[in-house]
Amino acid sequence: MAALPKIQFTHCGIFCSDLEMMVDFYRKSLGFVVSDKGVASTGHRLYFMTQDPEIHHQLVLFDGKPTDLPFNPVNQLSFLLDSLADLQDYYRRAKRAGVQGLDQVDHGNAWSMYFKDPEGNPLELYVDSPYFTAQPCREPLNLDLPAEEILQRTEAMCRRRPGFLSREDWIQEMRARIAAQRTAFDV
Repeated sequence: MAALPKIQFTHCGIFCSDLEMMVDFYRKSLGFVVSDKGVASTGHRLYFMTQDPEIHHQLVLFDGKPTDLPFNPVNQLSFLLDSLADLQDYYRRAKRAGVQGLDQVDHGNAWSMYFKDPEGNPLELYVDSPYFTAQPCREPLNLDLPAEEILQRTEAMCRRRPGFLSREDWIQEMRARIAAQRTAFDV
């Protein structure tokens, strides 16, 4: 039996009502750069955006979203950061920029900051913690605290919950489960 090739999520695309405003927000508020732009075969104008010089685009913004939709079709866009310090830096910048509705959450396995872009698309900036706890888990987080205190609080919370593991132990368990699934999958 052949093993399944690994799938890696790399980007998402969203339709926008005001394309230029959205490009401006993702540039100025989140630090994305425009890597390309043009017109799709459907006639929609689009911008490719990235923060990684090795990835052509992590986000694609299209025009053409109707302004009268009864609900927002985007559930959430999540962006992984490198460190808790980076998350705290984005949090401070968002506060200074007057971003409304900042929600700080300790998921045990990650620290997150949630807010919405100008068209109401939910965004998450997050960083993995060194711990694992079963999900869903939603505890208060205060990104104004020193990183060491956040780390200690998260570890204590995770140890109180069932199924505590270090992130490394969880990764090893997942590697074994994924390997078993790939070899069992008959293409």
